[in-house]
Formats: sequence, C-alpha cells, structure tokens
Amino acid sequence: MTMLAAWRPYRSSFGSAMLVGPLWLALHAAVVHAEPAVSVTRNGASYLVDVRMEVRGDPSLSWSVLTDYENLQCFVPGMRSSRVVSGRDEPLLLEQRGEAGLLFFKISTTTVSRIVETPEREIRFDLVRGSLRRMQGAWTLAPHDHATTVGYRAELVPEFALPPLIGPAAIAQNVRAMVEGVAREIERRGLSSGRE
Repeated sequence: MTMLAAWRPYRSSFGSAMLVGPLWLALHAAVVHAEPAVSVTRNGASYLVDVRMEVRGDPSLSWSVLTDYENLQCFVPGMRSSRVVSGRDEPLLLEQRGEAGLLFFKISTTTVSRIVETPEREIRFDLVRGSLRRMQGAWTLAPHDHATTVGYRAELVPEFALPPLIGPAAIAQNVRAMVEGVAREIERRGLSSGRE
C-alpha cells in the first residue's frame, strides 16, 4: 500500500495496509485464548512485523474469515474498502483503502497486492502498487491439538520516513487492532455456527 496523505490530526488504526496484505482463525466454539504477541522492529527503512495468536478450533473458520476479501472493512478497524480487482482467471489482486495512525496523527492508505493462497495454510501477499514502497509477507495457519496458531509476518517500507519514536509504535498499535478485529469476527462466526 502507499501512503496517500500526510500525517494529520486524528486517531485511527493501521488495519487496511496490513491485513492482506491481506492477519485470519477457528471452528464452532472459536474463542481466542491468548492475547496476540506483536513484535515490530526497524531495520533501516524497513519495519519487520511478526504476530502470533492462538485460537481454539481448526483452521477452516480462520481461513474463511481471512479470505473474505470483499467484507474485510466490516470487521477490520481502519479499513474503508477491500475488493478484488483482478479478472476471473487472472492472478488474484486485492485493492484496499484505509486509514492508519497513532494518537493525533493519521495517514490514508491505498494498496493493490498480489495474493497467493495455499488453502487453510498460508496467504502470501506482495505489493503491486500503492502508498508504500514495499509490503510483502504472509498469513499462516498451523493446527495443533484443538487449536490453531495464526501468524502474520510482513516487511513494510513506507514512502516517507516515520518519526523514530512514532513509527514502530504506530505500526504495532494498528497491527494489534487489525488482528483483534479478525479474532472477534472469527469468534462471532464460530458462535453463530454453533447455535445453528
């Protein structure tokens, strides 16, 4: 994604740029049983993001949430729109628009990412164009016992320099909001499915 607007007063979240990239999780009684572990480190101009979260159940429900590309804006904080922009037999391209920020600052983002799916295991994303210089990474799903570990790893390079104290904190806050939004949707769908 690319950053289309300069920092300006506002409070929001970094959801849309990271989601794909399209962070997503569990079966009928889906309940998150651990807080997401979020790590953001800076390496020159790059920000390396690593998230791990455990949810109860198998990967099928998580997969259905993470690949619900046309409805991500309904449950991911800060995302304004999400839509597939490729043709039927073309490689999957996902366009997302949103807002991201920390405290009194925000940026508007627009990205188009190439998506490669390995069903119920991995969703890889790679920026094609947008308001970042670079965005690539993957969502992963790993079942074990009666739970699924949901992972999100990404390398992000903004188009402009972020303040050293604000950059990692803003990304960490917004990634956490994104993952928690996804987890809430997984839990909601799991509980709805269990009542049917």
